[in-house]
Order: sequence, then structure tokens, then C-alpha cells
Amino acid sequence: MSKLGKLHLIPTLLGETNPERVVPEEVLEVSRDLIHFIAENEKTARRYLKKAGTRIPLNDLVFYPLNKRTESTEIPQLIKPLLEGTDMGLISEAGLAGIADPGATVVELCHKKGIQVIPHTGASSIILALIASGFNGQQFTFHGYLPIDQSERRKAIRSMEAHQRDTGYTQIFMETPFRNEKLFEELIQVCHPQTLLCIARNITTENEMVRTLPVQNWKKNKPALHKQPCIFVIGNLR
Repeated sequence: MSKLGKLHLIPTLLGETNPERVVPEEVLEVSRDLIHFIAENEKTARRYLKKAGTRIPLNDLVFYPLNKRTESTEIPQLIKPLLEGTDMGLISEAGLAGIADPGATVVELCHKKGIQVIPHTGASSIILALIASGFNGQQFTFHGYLPIDQSERRKAIRSMEAHQRDTGYTQIFMETPFRNEKLFEELIQVCHPQTLLCIARNITTENEMVRTLPVQNWKKNKPALHKQPCIFVIGNLR
């Protein structure tokens, strides 16, 4: 049986910042020598690898797209280099691969095929928002993206607020940047005035903001969120 390649889960940036600021040097070194990448967005991945100092000419890098349009029947083709003994990198649009992106489908298949999966240290906006919120970091739930339909989204907000109140579990969720302000307006309309809401915007960048306030205070201090990466957290201060 031929030797299998290794799948490296390559962390990327959360925003415009220097890679050395958030990614350990030994992780950058791994990414600099890889040629084959499974990427959610080729343009973003290529730009990151250039900033990270890849030793491979950019035109020689090979990308295999994995996004919401990728059919399940296409997944086996993505790991063909791994089966032939070549190491690959899995890159998310931002942050850690496999969280709030389709990377988990590739990782699952690699485990089934006996391919070694190597996670690498990097920044996660979800975890950074949680630890900076002051909320319960022992018990929490990440909901990912909320429903697009307004009635379903408001139902989800009420459900998270009630679950946090009843169980003490911190509730973490997100939205696409261009819909952040709409979500914020719904949060301050739907949630109880005393509910504590943390907004973590542009984490790890020069424009970073992490604030925890009661909803009634957010109504008086509306932040600029449009087209800026954000994580929203509902919880209780200890």
C-alpha cells in the first residue's frame, strides 16, 4: 500500500493584519512548502499564502474549491493528492478550517480513508469573542449563522435568549458582514432590555472592538457593523 499524504488544517487571518501577529512561525513554515490546497475561496487563500511567505511560485499553487456549491459526490476528488502520497492544506475563508465552513466534510472523509489530519494553531474569532466577553466559558453553544428568513431568525434569537436564561449556557452566533447591522437591530428589538450582549468586531485587527453591555445600553450606543466581521454573544456576567 502506498504512503498517504497528510492533511494540514491551515489557519488564516481574521482581517487585515500581519500573519506573524496571529499565526505561529512554525505554522507559517508548514504552509510555505505546501503546493496543493483545498480552499473555500481561491482568491482569499492565494492572497493569504502570499502574505505568509510561500516558497512556491504563486502560479504553481494548485487549489481545489470547497464551498456551498460543492456537491457531495465531488468531495472524494478533492483528496486525490492525499491518496497519492502528497500533503495538502485545508484553508478556510477566515480563521480555523472546519468551523463555520464546509471543511469538516473533507476531514471526515480523511479519517475514513486513514489519512492523518494535523490541526495547526491559529486565531478563532469564536473563541476569542467568548473569552473576551466575560461570559460562561465552561458551557457554551455556537449556533453559526442564523436563518435568513426574518421570522425564523427572530424565533432563533428568542430561543437562544431563553436557553441562556434557563441553562446558563453562553450563546454564540454570527452573520455575514453585510447583514450585521440588520441582525443588530433585531437583537435590540427582540431581546429583553437587561439581556447582556457582547459584540466582537474585527478581532485581531487595528479596528478591533469587544464590548459587553445590556441590550438597553446598546440601543444608545449603536456601533458601526456594516461589512465588518463580527461575532455576537449572549450571556451572563459572573
